[in-house]
Amino acid sequence: MRVLAALMVLALAGCSGSDSDSGEPSSATTSASLVTAPVVAPYLDIVSGTADVTAIHTATGQADFSAAFVVADSAKTCTPTWGGTTAIDNSTIAAEIAKIQAVSGKIIVATGGEDGTYLENVCSATELAAAYEKVLDVADSNYLDIDIEQTVTAATITTALATVQKARGTAVTFTLPVGGMSVGLTDEAIALLQSAKDAGLEVTVNAMIMNFTGSGDWGTSLTTATESVKTDVAGIWSDLSDTEVYAMIGVTPMIGVNGLGGPTTVANAKTLLTWAKTKGLGFVRFWSVNRDNGDCTDGKVNSKCSGISQDEYAFTSLFADYTS
Repeated sequence: MRVLAALMVLALAGCSGSDSDSGEPSSATTSASLVTAPVVAPYLDIVSGTADVTAIHTATGQADFSAAFVVADSAKTCTPTWGGTTAIDNSTIAAEIAKIQAVSGKIIVATGGEDGTYLENVCSATELAAAYEKVLDVADSNYLDIDIEQTVTAATITTALATVQKARGTAVTFTLPVGGMSVGLTDEAIALLQSAKDAGLEVTVNAMIMNFTGSGDWGTSLTTATESVKTDVAGIWSDLSDTEVYAMIGVTPMIGVNGLGGPTTVANAKTLLTWAKTKGLGFVRFWSVNRDNGDCTDGKVNSKCSGISQDEYAFTSLFADYTS
């Protein structure tokens, strides 16, 4: 029954925001019906205001986005904020959320990230569950992306998520960095996933295939690194078939210039998406729509552009066509 529920979570209908939020009851841990998350939801740095989601939707049809990042406030208390500085119910952010909703888009709320003080590190499990529910309510969402790039206490997170998922059937994704082509997930990430399994959570795993050293064609390096993640996930959920494991995995490359490895070109992204389709990966994302333009070609990492020569929204248009 647990395996069937895991697959039900990943029976995703597309990126246009037209997929149903209905789901079947899952394991004993989850009493509410699980929702299904969007197949394609590129990351949006919602605080920066440098991406026009209305224009993106008009140009590409993309409607669903992963809004990043919710972290603790500047005082490092258990108070959810956008980026550590912007109130969770800020009117400007609310207007951006409304733009996504206006095109029938869905919002995945992403917590954590590379910088800032994690809620996961300053809240108790009970407080963290309440914080998660607060941000979901503000964003009118039931999709959580827990992006872990810092040291955390796994039990705090998985206990909080079990509470939230049981109460409202929230779709939960763990976004985790890869250590390299053959390394796969870090030991800390594997321990977090094991804790999630032990807690009876239904989760998906988003491989952050960026900022690692590759060899040969970078597009192939991305697929090889994801295969290593698949091996790690299969080791935890050993009762699942290969098809079922691939279905609970997604990928997030960093388009354009990376801090390490890359750059990720449109051709590399095509290689990745073709492979993902062949394997039946459950979902795809990328960092970030704010960078999906040809406004800089200097080969440097920039939050507002990809650093490579490309057409505007080239990556969004490519990813928008992906189906699992």
